[in-house]
Amino acid sequence: MPTFVSHSFKDEAVYSALRLALDAAGIARWDPESMALGDSLSGQLQSAIRSCEVCVFIATRRSIESPWCLAELGAFWGSGKKVLMFMADPDLSEASLPPQFNGTLRADTAPKLIDSVRRATTEYASKARRTENVFYPTSGEYGNEKEWALLLDDTEQRFDVCGVALGVWRKTNSFRSRVIAKASEGCQVRFLLMHPENSLLRGLLYNERTLDSVVHDINESLEYYAELASINPNIQLRQIRVGMPHFFLTRSDRFAVITQYLNSSTWGSGPTWKCEIGSPLCEVAATEFEHLWNAGGDKA
Repeated sequence: MPTFVSHSFKDEAVYSALRLALDAAGIARWDPESMALGDSLSGQLQSAIRSCEVCVFIATRRSIESPWCLAELGAFWGSGKKVLMFMADPDLSEASLPPQFNGTLRADTAPKLIDSVRRATTEYASKARRTENVFYPTSGEYGNEKEWALLLDDTEQRFDVCGVALGVWRKTNSFRSRVIAKASEGCQVRFLLMHPENSLLRGLLYNERTLDSVVHDINESLEYYAELASINPNIQLRQIRVGMPHFFLTRSDRFAVITQYLNSSTWGSGPTWKCEIGSPLCEVAATEFEHLWNAGGDKA
């Protein structure tokens, strides 16, 4: 994953010199010249920030007064990604920096910065490997609504959701607008849920839920997701007439989150795994999703 260099356009000379140093050191970086003309500037910057693992901030008096630079820094800080300060202005004091970055690793020469970028990249890769499969006793322990929403916000090419009624996602804050925005950027979104006439549906009833209440949830979701699918062809909806999902699955470009349905647990709150794309558990879940989508999925 590349490095993002946040800078003021008024510091182009400093940026150009640092860019050459990073390129010579073989450090991949996001290139602003890759942005497409006519497309949303903020949208392309958000996509770049999601795709980068480290941010280098060229700290000058001009950059700390730039709303765009501060927004970029805030996005990296909010996502928990590493931010490195390149102190290009010798008269700039630490007190002038945004307060959340006081004490952040700083470098005042290109060689020191390159060394810091390499260490940060290695740390990020190591952390990613450690999170290949993470187990949570319940879906609630995976995180709050914000943690779930990051699965959608951090994906670009694919977003798959499979379950019985998918009521949780449609109740997520700003989910409709987020999905439509992703689809308009080219992300392929697929929703797969049970058909109310599936003969296996009754086998999913537990914790005193009635068939009528489950069918009601399914029909509400069908109406909601069908409306989304009618807005953009990149959003697709199918219903499972044959087969049964034994888990609730959300799959993005990087991760799959799998919640096992258990009769002893509250609906959708069973044991949960977060696994990286390419891991064995993720591949098993992906295969099951594709089977249900292709073999038993009715287009809604």
